[in-house]
Parts: sequence; structure tokens; C-alpha cells
Amino acid sequence: MNAPSTPMLAWHYTLGVHLLGILENGYILPQDTPDTPAVECPVAWFSLNQQHEPSALKSILVNGKAQPPTLAVMRQLGNGVYRLGISPRALLGGEPLRREARISKARWAELLKQAKARGANAAEWFGSVDPVAASDCVIEVLGDDQQWVRVAS
Repeated sequence: MNAPSTPMLAWHYTLGVHLLGILENGYILPQDTPDTPAVECPVAWFSLNQQHEPSALKSILVNGKAQPPTLAVMRQLGNGVYRLGISPRALLGGEPLRREARISKARWAELLKQAKARGANAAEWFGSVDPVAASDCVIEVLGDDQQWVRVAS
């Protein structure tokens, strides 16, 4: 008899320095970026990528040049790398997400281009324009061996 399979979760990847704020206020809050047009709704982003989401890695300056860091560097600089997982059924993906967040087709195309350049697959992207309750998520931390370990559910 086969053991029941674990359902695939969509993950919100974050750093330890941000996890405390999420847990304190109880929600993953939709975020915009400095280049987000005012007409768009901020999005709480998630990914079906079960290892890490390449587009979630923020660039760091190395010798004056912006470079994408490794997960190991992010672990060190960000007080750990964490992810909060939820069923993708609770989120929107693709075109429904684009419309709900009021992201223009041109900007969406640019986001897809940037994702591809970073090795991300935008088909794995999900999100919510509403806050996502942290209590609805499982939490995992990236261990020394680069394996994800459950810390809470």
C-alpha cells in the first residue's frame, strides 16, 4: 500500500529578518516595489518551485555591481532563508492574478522576461492581493545541508 502523497504547496520565500514581522502581524502582506505603478495592487507572491524561487533572490552589490546571490549567501546575510507554504488553490495564478492585481499586459510581459533571465518559471507563480494568514501556512527553514526542514504548521 502506498503512503498518501503530500499535496504540493505554493511557497512564499523570505528571509529570517522578514519572518519575524510576518509572524508578529500574523500575515504575509502584499508588497509593491519602488517600480510598481500606482494603478497596480500589491501582491503577496508565492511559487510552486519546490527548491527556491530564483526571482525572489534580491540582488546584492559586489564590488559595486548588482549580482544575484546564492541561497547560502542569503542565509548568512538574511538570518536564514524561510518559506511559508499554502495550497495553491487559495491563490491566483497567471492571467487571473495579472487581472486581479491590475498589472498591465506590457508590465506582465516585462516581469516574465525578467523571470526567465533569472532562471525562474513564471508559470509557477501564484499570489494574492489580500493578506495571507501566516496561521494557514506551514513554515520551513533552509538547513545547513540545503534541505528544507519543517519548523511549524
